[in-house]
Amino acid sequence: MNLEHYNSYLEVDLGKIRRNVERIQRHIGPGRGMIPVVKGNAYGLGTVEVARLMHDMGMGLLANAHIAESIQIRKAGIPVDLMILGALPPHAVPYAAQYGLQMTVFNKEGVDLFSRACRDAGHTGQVHIKIETGLGRIGVKPGADLEKLLDHIAQAGNLEVVGVFTHYATAGQRGSEYAKEQFALFQKGLSQVQARGIQPQYIHTANTGATIWFEESYCTHVRCGSLYLGYSNIKNHENPLGVEEPATWRAFITNIKDLEPGESVGYNRHFIAKEKTTVATVDVGYSAGLNRNLAMTYGPVLVHGHRTRYLGVCMDQCFVDITGIPCQLYDEVTLLGWDEGQLLSLFQLADHVQQNVHSLLASINPNIVLRVYRR
Repeated sequence: MNLEHYNSYLEVDLGKIRRNVERIQRHIGPGRGMIPVVKGNAYGLGTVEVARLMHDMGMGLLANAHIAESIQIRKAGIPVDLMILGALPPHAVPYAAQYGLQMTVFNKEGVDLFSRACRDAGHTGQVHIKIETGLGRIGVKPGADLEKLLDHIAQAGNLEVVGVFTHYATAGQRGSEYAKEQFALFQKGLSQVQARGIQPQYIHTANTGATIWFEESYCTHVRCGSLYLGYSNIKNHENPLGVEEPATWRAFITNIKDLEPGESVGYNRHFIAKEKTTVATVDVGYSAGLNRNLAMTYGPVLVHGHRTRYLGVCMDQCFVDITGIPCQLYDEVTLLGWDEGQLLSLFQLADHVQQNVHSLLASINPNIVLRVYRR
């Protein structure tokens, strides 16, 4: 493995992601498609490599949130359609037209910006209408507001509605009544769109949670993010589809020292030894994306398959308790994933700091943590 000049590496098992997609496809059944979400650097696993795998598996449309990531996929020569899930500031909209992206619209201002950009680019634009059903983020409410938006799209004259979608607030709770209410409201909005003679190619409401349990909401496509990447977000970490975590993050021991009782490591003497303690300094810190709260509250880490704890973290280095663990200078430490048959699950780390798994994984800095792909 060529690690070049990097201090740590995130190994991504593309075979596991492939199997996860196959499990989802079997689960949703024939006649329905999947829109993989590759936003946030594919949740930290690498935009281009994950997008390429999705194309190779026959996915025709991918979704992300930032123009910059769409441009990365375009420049990599991956021939897929791309949609932007959220709203864009005015200065970014012309790039959506330039790169042939499908835009989300939900107000007349957004319609005008994209219509004008597509006119300047000399082609018809494709849009997805976001229906607001209760998440309260972006979207147009069914009824009079949606009617006005549909009128405005028609008046623009150069926009094609290829998709209609919404997003759930509570789909991670199996059987959520609120999610069911959201879907009923979405259906009202969809009926309004279809009453105009519009038959969208992509009708998608089911996010990761809904894909697991809310079959009625599948429509033409499910729109999965963390699920196909191995992280089911159902409450209590249920994993009925058996998706596999594909990521392992490793760094290296750069110093080993013994602390006598009363000696300390870290700023402000964060850890003070009460008994003789062997400490490894590891070459990764919070600038690489290691969660500071995790390391400062003695969260779990693996060394040669032994579960141990952090003793603190700095911007570029951290401290790990290796008392009684056979290891030596420059050995690897596993911050996430598999180590000698033991799994340090992302869910365990997230539970320790009471955060969701996405925030931890997407924070791993692609500029200083090498992505290594196993196929």
